[in-house]
Amino acid sequence: MKKKLAALALGIVFCMGACGEKKDAKPAPETETAAVETEAAAPVTEEETEEILETVLEEVVEETEEVPEETETETETETETETETEIPTETETEAPAPAGTGGGTDAAGNVSSIHLETEKVDISGLSTALVEWGSGGPKDSMNRPDGCIIDQKKYGYLGAYFLAPLEDETEKVVYLTFDIGYTNESTTKILDVLAEKGVKGVFFATKGVIENDKSVISRIINEGHELGNHSVTHTNMQAKSVEEQTEEIMATHRAALDNYGYEMHLWRYPEGKFSEQGLGIVNNCNYRSVFWSFAHRDWILDAQPGVEETRQKVIAELHPGAIYLLHGISPTNAAVLGDLIDAGRAAGYRFDLLQ
Repeated sequence: MKKKLAALALGIVFCMGACGEKKDAKPAPETETAAVETEAAAPVTEEETEEILETVLEEVVEETEEVPEETETETETETETETETEIPTETETEAPAPAGTGGGTDAAGNVSSIHLETEKVDISGLSTALVEWGSGGPKDSMNRPDGCIIDQKKYGYLGAYFLAPLEDETEKVVYLTFDIGYTNESTTKILDVLAEKGVKGVFFATKGVIENDKSVISRIINEGHELGNHSVTHTNMQAKSVEEQTEEIMATHRAALDNYGYEMHLWRYPEGKFSEQGLGIVNNCNYRSVFWSFAHRDWILDAQPGVEETRQKVIAELHPGAIYLLHGISPTNAAVLGDLIDAGRAAGYRFDLLQ
C-alpha cells in the first residue's frame, strides 16, 4: 500500500514539473488573470519536489499506521463486550441451591422433602436374629444409656440411629420424635405446643394415618416437621419375608408421595423389633432407621402415667444426642411437652430436627 501511494505521489510531482516547463515556454499574457496562471504554473525545483515528496510520504505513513490502531481498538472493544456478556451466562448456568431440607414448604409454596440415596448393602450374609430394642439400663457419665452407645457402634454402619449422630458427642442437642398409629386431640395439642415453642419434630405415621388423617399430616408437613415412615400394619417386621418387609416400607412411602408429594427417608420399627438383615433392607430402601434413647409407657390411653411424675422423668433423662420417643396420642405428653422444652433450654440444651 505504501509503495503504491509513494509511486502516485512521484507521478503527481513529475507531472507538475513537466506542466510547469511547458507553460514557462509560452509568452506571458499581459492580463492580471494570465499573470496569476503564470505564477501558479511556475516550474517546480528539485528541492520543492523533495519537500512535496517527503510531506506526501509522511501523510501516507501516518494514515497507514492509524488504520491498524483503529482496527485493534474496535477488536478490543468487541472482546470486552463479549467477555462482559459471558459473565452472567456462567452465573445463570450454575446449579440451583437445594430447595430446603426436611418438611414444610419452600418460598414458592411447594412441599419440600429429602430424597435420600443410601449406599446399598448385601443383605444375604446379615443375621435374621430378632432384636427387641429398649433404652433402659445403666447410663454413662453424660446420662446416655449404655445400650444406645453399644448398639450405635454395632449397627450404625447400616444407617441406624440409637443416639443422634453428633460430631461432638458432648453437644447438648435433643431430638423429639412422635409415633402416631392414629391421631386424636392430643396430637393437635402437641403440634400447638411445638408451634408455640418454635420446635420441630419427627412424626412417624402409619400408612392409614397418612391416607386418612390428611388435615393432621398436612399440618405436620406445612409447619416444617419431618414426616417419618412407621409401616403399613404396625406389626413385627422380622416375622415377614424380605419382600414383605420391603413392601411395608415402600407402600407407606408411596402413600406420602401420592397424597402430599412428600418423600420420606426416616423409618421407625414397630415395637422396636428388628434384625441386622432388617436394617439392611431399610437401608436399601433409601431410609435411615431411627430408634430412641428415651421412651416411657405412654401409649395406653386408659393407663396414662401421671403428669407430675412424667414431667420430672422426661426432664431428668435429658442427655447429649437424646432421641425422645413420645406417642402423639398421649394427653400426658401433651401436658408436659412445653415444660420439657423450657427445662431443657434452661439447662443449655437446644431442640433440633432429626434429619
